[in-house]
Amino acid sequence: MDKKKIYVICPDRDKPLGGVKQLYRLVDVLNSLGHEAYVLHKKKNFRVTWYTNNTAVINFAGVFKKLNWYKKNFFMQFIEGLLFGKKMPEEGSILVFPEIYGPHINYFTEYSIVIFNQNCYYTFEQFPAFKASNSPYNNSNLLGCLVVSKDSENYLSQFYPQVKTNRIRIGLSETFSYSSKKKKQIAFMPRKLAEDANQIYQFLNGKDYFKEWEFVAIDGLNEEQVASLLKESAIFLSFNHREGFGLPPVEAMACGCFVIGYTGNAGEEYFKPEFSIKVADRNILDFLSKLENTIIQYNNNPTELLNKGKLASEYILSIYNKDNEHIDIENAWKRIAESN
Repeated sequence: MDKKKIYVICPDRDKPLGGVKQLYRLVDVLNSLGHEAYVLHKKKNFRVTWYTNNTAVINFAGVFKKLNWYKKNFFMQFIEGLLFGKKMPEEGSILVFPEIYGPHINYFTEYSIVIFNQNCYYTFEQFPAFKASNSPYNNSNLLGCLVVSKDSENYLSQFYPQVKTNRIRIGLSETFSYSSKKKKQIAFMPRKLAEDANQIYQFLNGKDYFKEWEFVAIDGLNEEQVASLLKESAIFLSFNHREGFGLPPVEAMACGCFVIGYTGNAGEEYFKPEFSIKVADRNILDFLSKLENTIIQYNNNPTELLNKGKLASEYILSIYNKDNEHIDIENAWKRIAESN
């Protein structure tokens, strides 16, 4: 097991995505543990650039060709072969797949497989609707699964109790750290449920108590820019929706924001009443009521919310740090090794 190379399959997407960063982090930690691991991309010399990294990367376009053969005509397969090549990892290697590839993971019978399931609610997206399909989670070459939340661990344990499912605590970048220098700014990420965010803005706009506040979308920024904006924001709105973990509110808490919003299920483990407010999923009126009260409270006396932001940061950074992530990956991989 230890001598086998490990290839972590990752889409060629160079924009801020927490899931992609976790694939890179997995490779970094595995290499630090003495394994030979690589992030496997399609294009030669590709690596993500939106955050600083020295992660070991390699390209085997044949993997992606094999994953996508079912939806490409012969001409496109031929062109992709010329452009990107057909080379595959050596047989007997360990391939780590994100959950998004679903039943197409079944094509790789000559390899040992690990599934890194970062969002359990995407597990069946590639499965044909209401039709029986072979699941890679039932394959004999599956060594185990990695997940990033208690919710995902429970989910997979219900569907596939025979699979070794290992929970990893995500290790936040040191970029996300506490700041007490807040201004009347509400930050949010519009990537999910932007229509909910817009309803909230339309309600607040024009209200007397909101006149001194800014409503700022975090979009198209690199990691340092995101952290900088969060550090100056008093409040962060969570629009988590069917999350494997839900990284944005955790990063906001680390920076000392008071977080209000949806947990996306996975967020139940870190939305603590001592320093945050949960909102019933998609309940706009509930969201408005709680946010309105919070803004008015901050206007009258910001100290209480600022103290809660500090408490949130201390809690988050004590759990979701790189030391714990390293320990969890080491223990998970030892357990996975027992299956090989």
